[in-house]
Amino acid sequence: MATQAMARRYPPLGCGPLAAALRAQGATWPWRLRVVSTCASTEPLLQRWGQGGRHGPCAVVARQQRHGRGQWGRSWWAPPGGVWLSAAWPLPDSVAATRLQTEGLGLAVAVAVMEWLEELGLTVAFKWPNDILLEQRKLAGLLTHRQLRGGVPRQLGLGLGLNVANPVPAGAVALRQRLGTRTPSLPQAQAAALLACERAMVLLEQPDALVQACQTRLWLPRQPLSGPSGAPVHVVGLTPAGGLRLRQRDGSTAVVHKGGWRLPAPSLGHARSSSSAAPLPPRQD
Repeated sequence: MATQAMARRYPPLGCGPLAAALRAQGATWPWRLRVVSTCASTEPLLQRWGQGGRHGPCAVVARQQRHGRGQWGRSWWAPPGGVWLSAAWPLPDSVAATRLQTEGLGLAVAVAVMEWLEELGLTVAFKWPNDILLEQRKLAGLLTHRQLRGGVPRQLGLGLGLNVANPVPAGAVALRQRLGTRTPSLPQAQAAALLACERAMVLLEQPDALVQACQTRLWLPRQPLSGPSGAPVHVVGLTPAGGLRLRQRDGSTAVVHKGGWRLPAPSLGHARSSSSAAPLPPRQD
């Protein structure tokens, strides 16, 4: 009975509004789309249906998730009103082997999403390595991955959650809380997330400019933090490879990459960087 009640409350969705929003926003990739009402997580659906993007760019979008997977495998519930999706796309052999530094995919997608949010009039910050903040509160989280064959990336993937008009817990914020009637529709926000994948591939072609663009939006806690070894550290920026640079008490620098250490939740008084960004490739709107 509970399943039937859920089906009535959240009937199956069509791909038409999302496909129309993609066309309206200038998408150039031939996206294959699957939109579902309710699922445990979009990622396993994508792997079964889209086979990890082997045959072209594909995406699974859900109205709600019951057991979405966040960083370090954390489970989180994604209620109706937000953007919850997984996407994947293949890389041609020539592209994968030569032009792209795909290790920076997470930075590239984050910058692309933040560019869109800034066009909406919002001031956002990047909380390394996976979150986008608005007014010190979590607005979006993303996870990227690569599939390698012979040591060369062949497919890239993204899992993204964005609070749009959904209820949010303490420490988070949704677009509707700040934009009101100017809040994009869900298909528009979903399309913007997929367009960020397309934009990310352009940004990856200029890795130095990409890192600098992310650096200008980087959330930098002012107070000392307990670093990976337990000793006090200050966050000072990003490395060219996208790692987080930490200044230790003795003045030396340590670098951490994605792993078991993370930045704490933000609080009032924390600041974002104010350094200037290197030029980035123009958007093709």
